Amino acid sequence: MFFESFLINLSVLAMLVIALTFDYVTKFFNYWYVRHIPYKSSIPFFGSDYHRVLGVTTSTNETKKLYSKYPKSKFVGRVKSRIPDLIVKDPDSVKRMLSTDFANFHSRGLGLNKSQDVCLKNNVFYADGEKWNVLRATLESLLNGLVFDVDIRNKLPGTNGDTSVRELLSNILDDIFKDMLLANENIEAFKEIRINLEKRTMVDKLKSYTKNIFPSVYTLLKLKTLSGRPSQSLEEQIKKSKIIKHIKMSGTMYNIGNKREPVSEIEFTFSTITSFITEGYIPIVTVLTALLFELASNKDCQDKARSIVAKVNREDYLDLSIKEALRLHPPYSIITRQCVKSYQYPESKLTIDKRVTINVPIEAIHRDEEHYKEANVFNPDRFLDDDRVSKHCYAYLPFGAGPRRCIGESLALQIIRSISKAILSNYELEKCDRTPSKLDLVDHNFGRIIDKDIWLRFKRIN
Repeated sequence: MFFESFLINLSVLAMLVIALTFDYVTKFFNYWYVRHIPYKSSIPFFGSDYHRVLGVTTSTNETKKLYSKYPKSKFVGRVKSRIPDLIVKDPDSVKRMLSTDFANFHSRGLGLNKSQDVCLKNNVFYADGEKWNVLRATLESLLNGLVFDVDIRNKLPGTNGDTSVRELLSNILDDIFKDMLLANENIEAFKEIRINLEKRTMVDKLKSYTKNIFPSVYTLLKLKTLSGRPSQSLEEQIKKSKIIKHIKMSGTMYNIGNKREPVSEIEFTFSTITSFITEGYIPIVTVLTALLFELASNKDCQDKARSIVAKVNREDYLDLSIKEALRLHPPYSIITRQCVKSYQYPESKLTIDKRVTINVPIEAIHRDEEHYKEANVFNPDRFLDDDRVSKHCYAYLPFGAGPRRCIGESLALQIIRSISKAILSNYELEKCDRTPSKLDLVDHNFGRIIDKDIWLRFKRIN
């Protein structure tokens, strides 16, 4: 029906567009209400994610807040932009979604594997489907053959008094990762990549924010973690590396490439090295810094860890301290998955539709008093005391769970233990004037990092 007046027709058309747009952006606002799941209210265009989108709070803090707000509920609902999003609090439900019914929740749902970013598109962390299977098999094979032969004690001389923990750890880890991946004397090649990936300029923070909150926009705008190709000297080092030899033997590039988008050896090897840094090196720095900070803050725990005290179950105290640092300060605070087909939750009437995302709030579960007594206190002894530790194995998830559990867990723990043991054997750790009163982690990409440098006092043991 049309009116004679052009202005009336234009007004009707404008109202129709507004109504359709409003209907589109608010379509799922009652999604959790009709399913009887407690939820956070939404506003158009932002959903219930407006605090995080506007930068008022972080994803981790917002999730922890909702986790605590509904203590008796297994689930909490919200809407990210316009897509329903579910926070899964109950360890039994976590087990079902990450492991038992993994086929329904195998995708991360980010779509970043379609990005032009070389650091993402061939990264097993972001991959889905058959590509994930191929990349995971390649990395598992590679990890099984990786060894590091670095005498950590040789990296410690000269360390004395107030020391930058980040600088000390970078000095050690650069050598370890270079030795494992590149196997040559030129450490500058590895440092070049690592320093670029660790940059936290305003532009880098903005790109990280876009990647985390609007991954489709990150892909659409063809944003990249690193700009340009590796330098010529770095390409020469990659050609001689251990890792490229293994990749050639595995045939991975043949399996993931195609005529429309072939994958070059240099590009794929470079991508694999960057994934070792973003998903290995940086989380290890976070865990080690947290561990050293907590041991410096808890002298009795430090003394026990140094003496390698064995208790009831014969685990040494250093391993328990690492486990406790991972509980309090996990390098990934949230695991995200997407429902790939309609799913009926067995123990209730809850139905989760395709494309709905779920979030496992690792840090919130780790600090829940229901699972751990005095949950915010650093206490390695809790893992020897049945009354202080959760009975549910899915209430401890620093490396994830199920088929997508971190495949570098064993290597990461080996590196963390080797470095911390070498430091504790040679030094007593204390807080100094530049040490913060508490350890603050911030969201970066999809993980957590310690944004500020941490200083501790290293007193050499004669």
